Amino acid sequence: MSRKPGAIQALTASEITGEYGNRSYTLMDLDGDGLRDLVVDTYTGGTGLFEYIETFRRSGDVFVKRVAGPGSETSSETDSESFLFSLNGRGANQTVTWVKVRGRIYAAYQNSYYGVDHVYLLNPLKLNGDVPTISVNYRYELSVPKTQKDEETGVVTTLDAALHTALTQALSEVSKTEAKDVGDQSRPLCPIPPTGEGDGAYSSYGTGHYTFEIVGDMPITLGGDCYIGRLMDWFGGYNAKDGLYAQLLMRKPESVDGGRGYQVNGRRSMTGVTTAVGKVEGDNGM
Repeated sequence: MSRKPGAIQALTASEITGEYGNRSYTLMDLDGDGLRDLVVDTYTGGTGLFEYIETFRRSGDVFVKRVAGPGSETSSETDSESFLFSLNGRGANQTVTWVKVRGRIYAAYQNSYYGVDHVYLLNPLKLNGDVPTISVNYRYELSVPKTQKDEETGVVTTLDAALHTALTQALSEVSKTEAKDVGDQSRPLCPIPPTGEGDGAYSSYGTGHYTFEIVGDMPITLGGDCYIGRLMDWFGGYNAKDGLYAQLLMRKPESVDGGRGYQVNGRRSMTGVTTAVGKVEGDNGM
């Protein structure tokens, strides 16, 4: 009697190769049938430092692609080549945790922003349509440390009392629960002089960048002068030791270039948890 091929032999027989990027392969039993299935992680890099996660079910002597699941509106012709999810390493805050529920493995895909974590429970061997979703909402307590350290040079400085007070007051102007981006810009943040640069330079800090999230713009008053401020974070990036990763920017209103940045401490408390069933939303990486 011939011996059934193992997972490694099945991987070789399946001829799963990457067109580009670096690939890693993980064998694990995803559906509890006693056979190890295949998870393929392809790192393609690019501006977003992207990873694409694909899964394959063990079927006999080979691995096969996922199939459509309940509620899926996807095209089998198009999505037979699709990935389960992607991870944007630079322009988002996304992670995955493999969890076991009733003998099956699921991908708990997390996509986070300032004030909220969205967690989607994905069946790794199906083309998912509507999926169970948990959203955890937070409120932050924000503060500006008097002692600031430059991460590039390592130089430590102490803010004078007037500057520290001005920055602290500015933080009171931003939302503690959700990012507002640049706001509606319906009125200038600082008075516009007759010879100013134009309304745009006084209504917001300026354009953003895909690598960070704009929590909000606000005026900063220091020594009778008005400055343009911006609180930015990295899509709710947070850990128990350091808290929220955030920075408060400050520039003169007549100059859209340059400016200074100050570290901001943020400690969060959970304000609510909601559950739903719906589409996966990860437009900054999916």
